[in-house]
Amino acid sequence: MWKRSDVERLTGLTRHMIQDLCNPNTSGDGLGFWEPAISKPGYSRFDEGDLLAFYLVRQLMKAGFTLKEIESAVFDLMEDDDSFERTLRRKATVLHRRRAELDSKLSALEYLEVAATAATDDRLYAVMEVALTQSAERAVHVATTEAQAAEADEELVRRGMRELVAAVLSVLRGEGAPAEVGGRGIAPLAAGWARAVADLLADDAAPATAGAQRLIREMAHAVAGEGASAGGRAGSVHDALATESAGSSRDVLASECGGNACEALASGRASSARDALAVCALAAFLNESENGVPIELVFGEGSFAFLAQAAVARANNMDKQLR
Repeated sequence: MWKRSDVERLTGLTRHMIQDLCNPNTSGDGLGFWEPAISKPGYSRFDEGDLLAFYLVRQLMKAGFTLKEIESAVFDLMEDDDSFERTLRRKATVLHRRRAELDSKLSALEYLEVAATAATDDRLYAVMEVALTQSAERAVHVATTEAQAAEADEELVRRGMRELVAAVLSVLRGEGAPAEVGGRGIAPLAAGWARAVADLLADDAAPATAGAQRLIREMAHAVAGEGASAGGRAGSVHDALATESAGSSRDVLASECGGNACEALASGRASSARDALAVCALAAFLNESENGVPIELVFGEGSFAFLAQAAVARANNMDKQLR
């Protein structure tokens, strides 16, 4: 026979764990899991079967099972079916989820450490820069996976999303338009997009309306790197949207862009795979709730939900067209 102190030493279980497992008072702290070979008030002795039971308890606890989960896990182990295997799979799912949460927290700590090295008055924006950049990367990854996009298109859209992040941060920092990335000129367009969003919201326009969809199309077109001259059209985009909301979308589109390519865009007959990838990336980026603060501070109150819904609507429409 072994004393409780022996069981503690041989299994690694603490005194309180053993007490809880053996305590029959389940209405209190007791779990009523196990009855020792000899159990009297203030006196317990354990035999070989008890040692084996507590050895199993220790192994289950090492695998992440709580004391309250132990009893059902042990009974599942003794069943002549796949009960124990299913119990282990359920626990593995829970642990994998926790590991993902921990990995996310460690990643967040890493970019907070980046902020610690920045100038004091720029630390918040340094945190925001890393967070937005990571979000943009996730968005491109999601979009690329769903669209099975070409590597060249993925890289161009990734660069465009990075430029969008740079433009957002530049506005928040009060720096004005940053240097162009890849020559696409997204930064000069940001002010026109912000005015367009404000006009659409003021008109109570729905995200799926023509004006909102044209805005998303312009944003995606710039992100995709399809329009090197896009920077020069920042004002015309806003003017076109304002006129379009009055009811002449097709005429405005033709007059602003001109040529067969613009007419194709107006009729919805031609959308490049790269544009589609950019739309999906924008939709994923705008549907990450943590991006709400920087987006609303740049594009105005109510813009985050509006742009997110408009991007999803555009992505769904393009998906139907491509099919």
